[in-house]
Amino acid sequence: MQLNDVDDLPFHQHPTPFNMLATSDPHFNDGYFFAFYAADWYVLAGLRLHPNTNTIDGFAGLTHDGEQRCVRASRTLRPRYSELAAGPIRLDVEQLMERHRLVLEENDAGFAFDVTFAVQAPPFVEERYQTVKHGRIIGDTLRYTQVCRATGTVRCDGRDLEVDGWHAMRDHSWGIRASMGPPTRFGGIEEPGVQRDRRALRLWMPFQVGDHCGFFNTHEDRDGETLDFEGRLDFDDGRSVGLRSIAHDLQVGPAGPVGTVDLVDEEGVTRRYELAVAGAPADVQGLGYYGGWADHGSAGVYRGPETIEVDRYPTGTEGERSGPAHVPVRRRIGPTEFPRFVTGPGGTTGMAHFEYSILAGAKPPAPPS
Repeated sequence: MQLNDVDDLPFHQHPTPFNMLATSDPHFNDGYFFAFYAADWYVLAGLRLHPNTNTIDGFAGLTHDGEQRCVRASRTLRPRYSELAAGPIRLDVEQLMERHRLVLEENDAGFAFDVTFAVQAPPFVEERYQTVKHGRIIGDTLRYTQVCRATGTVRCDGRDLEVDGWHAMRDHSWGIRASMGPPTRFGGIEEPGVQRDRRALRLWMPFQVGDHCGFFNTHEDRDGETLDFEGRLDFDDGRSVGLRSIAHDLQVGPAGPVGTVDLVDEEGVTRRYELAVAGAPADVQGLGYYGGWADHGSAGVYRGPETIEVDRYPTGTEGERSGPAHVPVRRRIGPTEFPRFVTGPGGTTGMAHFEYSILAGAKPPAPPS
């Protein structure tokens, strides 16, 4: 058995080194998602380990001035198991749960960055999510999310831009995700009402405004009924309050959703947040999700010792879903990640990373009035 430096830590939960999992499921993975944003600048990046396909891959994306640029990188995971890097993308965990440095070195997409994320609130741990189909577990994941501020530098087409405390977020998730790794096919007889996924709309938003940070996660069915909801507000004075329910009035135009979100906390207090466009949105297929690689595969597919891909394309085009040129229009998901200005209680202002995903079976969203 091969050891790595992380095996010196006393956190094993199975009688094997860390690089050998207790499951052989090829869809098991563990990794990070980061975003930082200001007016008309939206940067997303991440790294993810897929031990059972011997792969680590990462991505970086920039949306600015109506264009999305993407870098996707993949390499063989072993023997460099504990090195959080793929191609030009590198992550340094400088202080656990507190400070992370994310670097994108120069590449053919024409942008790079060196940014440090400082957390603003404790992590919010979402409920464990499990999905079963025809008796098989196809999803079993856990995620925590933190609101952050980012400092450092972005370089775009030779221009250096100071990142001076931009709004930011990060999440860390691990488990089984059928959308990652090589396709594994199986079938069965559909039984009406049994193991049916009723989710039609996903709203997921870390944000910071005025004297507090917040996070919520919810799904709705095709009739707009809330299926689940969770969240929390964390205040600058150290107070935290859980969230109990949500109501929203969102309209969707070419630049994505805008409108109001009302959050009710566990003490019965309702706070309204108004969301406005802060810049061009991003689609995650350019980042390698959902068949976004040039081979039409997703993250977690073994692509050899090292593979690097880049794309540049318009984003937010009305009437056509944006995405990499190699992804056919009929298979494009379009933007799901939206930078938003937020106006909160008392006119306080801030920003949010708003994930707004229309899932299978959803009704068409309402246009702006």
